[in-house]
Amino acid sequence: MMQTVIGIDYGTQEARAILVNAEDGEVLSARAVRYPHGVMDGDLASAEDYEGALETLLARVTDAGLRDSVAGICVDATSLTLVPLAADGRVLSRLPGLEAHPQAQIKLWKRHAAQPQAEEALQLARRTRQPFLGRTGGSLSSEWMLPKLVEMRDAAPEVYAKLDLALDLCEFLTGRLTGRFCRSAGPMGYKGLYSADLGLPGDAFLNELRPGLAGEYRRLMRGTVLRPGDAAGRLSESWKRRLGLRQDVVVAAGIIDGHTGPAALGALGRGDAALVVGTSNVLSVQADALCEIEGVCGIVRDGMVPGMYGLEAGQNCTGDMLEWYVRNAVPSEVREAAERRQVSVHEILSGRVCEPWRCRITAADWWNGSRNVPCDLSLTGAILGLTLDARPEDIYLALLQGIACGTRELIDQCARGGLPVHRILATGGMALKNPLLMQQYANLLGRSISVGDLAEGPALGAAIYAAVAAGVHPTLEAASRAMGIRQFKTYAPDAAHADAYEQLFRRNHRWREAVRACREEDG
Repeated sequence: MMQTVIGIDYGTQEARAILVNAEDGEVLSARAVRYPHGVMDGDLASAEDYEGALETLLARVTDAGLRDSVAGICVDATSLTLVPLAADGRVLSRLPGLEAHPQAQIKLWKRHAAQPQAEEALQLARRTRQPFLGRTGGSLSSEWMLPKLVEMRDAAPEVYAKLDLALDLCEFLTGRLTGRFCRSAGPMGYKGLYSADLGLPGDAFLNELRPGLAGEYRRLMRGTVLRPGDAAGRLSESWKRRLGLRQDVVVAAGIIDGHTGPAALGALGRGDAALVVGTSNVLSVQADALCEIEGVCGIVRDGMVPGMYGLEAGQNCTGDMLEWYVRNAVPSEVREAAERRQVSVHEILSGRVCEPWRCRITAADWWNGSRNVPCDLSLTGAILGLTLDARPEDIYLALLQGIACGTRELIDQCARGGLPVHRILATGGMALKNPLLMQQYANLLGRSISVGDLAEGPALGAAIYAAVAAGVHPTLEAASRAMGIRQFKTYAPDAAHADAYEQLFRRNHRWREAVRACREEDG
């Protein structure tokens, strides 16, 4: 009998699920659900959206004839998306009187309101020479668990007092499926300042940051830490009854959304880079030994691939930035042309680009801060070189090139830190939808980049982890070989204009340095 697995991918705007043949990775069914409330003011999210999407997707992705075949489920999700739980397991926003309180809501990964707390904690960590800084590239981000919790503690102590457990979204959804909450190595390591050898930050550091915080942080972060592909438990009885699934469905440990790329793409060896291109970018590189790299925000043993050290880098604003431009700055004639041709505005702009190696406009892609190189979420985007001759497609091209240059900054920093990237494999919605972007990647990186030909690459990665947890395949490597993406489109660099693209990168690098210098002068 065929065995199947379900991979569920929670993005910023919608959630997707696929049913996959665990033998060969064939996608048998795919469903998507947009969140009714979407991204709420303050970059908050609705618990109702996330819990509702989970039930809807599981009910729709498996038809009656295949329900007995499901062996495993795995959920990946945006990170760190903080889910604050009360002692009874409810999200705080579901408690009477807290329905509209901003500090009781789910805090999305891109909420940066905790920047003051992050900067305060970073200065203290540097002054006291905290060992965790080596694992975080010397940074401490407002997107992570500690600053977000301290923000809640400072802003609403009455809400914080009701908090019993602080989870990342993938841990929360996994717990909803099994009826018990476990931790995952990825969220704990990359976002929670935890490592197996160092543990959580020391009591002296936490208590100096806020009196009594050490005990609170350890209580809120409690739980068994599981590796990717470990079993978190079996699907609860209530879910089995509602969905009509068999009795032994295994639920894998939750995983960060951008971290499923290596499994789907087969980027599991030293120097393999997986690039997931979406609302933001996640660039992950595998290493066989610990290498602490300044300016690159995380390296975790077993973070993505058991037995390997997964280095996470990325950019905060990719699809978000392009969508901002399309919504707010593209003239009506471009929109009208897209409507007439029944294509996207992105396709119209891309089609008008000619001689991209001659682009005179330069963009620093920091519309939502910089996650890596440098690690400074207070930085803002900037455009240089506008003239009266500039056309909408010129600015659009500059944004695409800014994204590619930002990725090269990360790859170059990894090489300087002793982890050269040998090959780059990409997945994610934008990697398939925007060939001009991927070609600019190849041109500005000066190397080939292979894009997996599957729209649901991140969800497939989650499904591969589910197959390992369910015992269908003995290791992640075996599961990836059997189920991973097989068809790729390779973008080769434009050799005829290599010198021109190198000049574009150098100009972009100088512009980034200038923007950073202005930020430092402003304090």
